Amino acid sequence: MKKLFTREILIGLILVISLSILFVGIDFLKGINVFKPANIYYVSFADVSGLAEAAPVTLNGMKVGQVTGMEYDYENPGHILVEINLESDVNLTKGTTMLKASSLLGTASIIIEMAPGNSYYEDGARLEGKTADDMMSGIANDVMPQIVEILPKVNSILAHVDTLVSNPALASAVTRMDAISRNIELLTQRLAATSKEIDPIVANVGGLTEDLSGISADLKALSAELKALPLTETMDNVKATTDNLNQITAKINGKDSSLGMLLNDKGLYNHIDSTVCSLDSILIDLKANPKKYVQFKLF
Repeated sequence: MKKLFTREILIGLILVISLSILFVGIDFLKGINVFKPANIYYVSFADVSGLAEAAPVTLNGMKVGQVTGMEYDYENPGHILVEINLESDVNLTKGTTMLKASSLLGTASIIIEMAPGNSYYEDGARLEGKTADDMMSGIANDVMPQIVEILPKVNSILAHVDTLVSNPALASAVTRMDAISRNIELLTQRLAATSKEIDPIVANVGGLTEDLSGISADLKALSAELKALPLTETMDNVKATTDNLNQITAKINGKDSSLGMLLNDKGLYNHIDSTVCSLDSILIDLKANPKKYVQFKLF
């Protein structure tokens, strides 16, 4: 009898432990940490579309709790009472708004809009919730008319794009652009090579600049020496020499001088020429017949 009682107790303990593990596992899958203290609040909503158990409850974009249950609110007919589980560190000030917001996917969450103040709701307090405008409905109402208006233009643009893509000229233009790109790349390579050749030239220009500086210094010295020369006296001597040459030339060209008469008197020139010719004939005859002009007598 004692052995049977011990076996029943063992089975009961195993059952309790199994149920406890099952309970903890279910809560864990729901995102509830049964080992962490939490505060329970109740929020009454007129519409809970898209809201489900384990839906997140956020504060300033951070999840601080979740929905743990929903039931009809008999105290406020036409409303649904939603149970939320918040972290124990989150204390709701009085006047805080619970806002149900829907996402683009149709799911809903509860957003806490904390009110300022130092007075807080107690654990298990009841709050009134508000429903935000459905985002999809708002987008549909605001954007759809514009989309309907834009669609014909989009279709027209797509048709033009299709025509442009199908045009053989586009392929030809792409080919030309590819060739231009290759030419630009080749030009860039040549410029890079030219740049390497320019560097020595630039270095030589530096040396040339130094040489020019030396030449400039020499020119300055030469200019100083030229300034030191008696140029005025030299120019006066040149002028006097030129005047003397002019006088000599004038005398030569004049008829009063012998040289001038020789150059200007044609008759005198002819007479002198005839005399020279006669002398030349005499000299020739003298060489040919010396005895005719010179006689030798021997005693």
